[in-house]
Amino acid sequence: MTLTTVRAGLAARLDTISGLRVYATPPDSVQELPAAVVAFRGPVATYDHVLGAADARYRFEVLLLVGSADEGQAQEDLEPYMNPTGASSVKAAVDGTLGGNADWASVGQGTPVARLTFPEKQGSQYWGTKFPVDTYETG
Repeated sequence: MTLTTVRAGLAARLDTISGLRVYATPPDSVQELPAAVVAFRGPVATYDHVLGAADARYRFEVLLLVGSADEGQAQEDLEPYMNPTGASSVKAAVDGTLGGNADWASVGQGTPVARLTFPEKQGSQYWGTKFPVDTYETG
């Protein structure tokens, strides 16, 4: 599968979370909250050749932003997304094959709730968290 296909599969799985606005690529600005932004995380791709098969690992970051007024409310608003299971769980939505678009995808952790600037250089500040996502392809 291509990097584009895997990214689209990741965005589609996140889109199964009710009420979450998903951006498959980083937009110039976020218009609706809560929002999930799919972005590359370095190194984006790692390649290997095992027994003649080309393997690839793609790394993404899901930035989850909420419109909470303060840190306490942000933590409450983000907890359903940070749970390992449940209808709003990022991990539950993503772990697996991304609807057949990857051999395997996994959310390893969620970062602490913090004030995040998006876009990074000249954006607005939101409360949010980051989820690193590793995807694997065996060729």
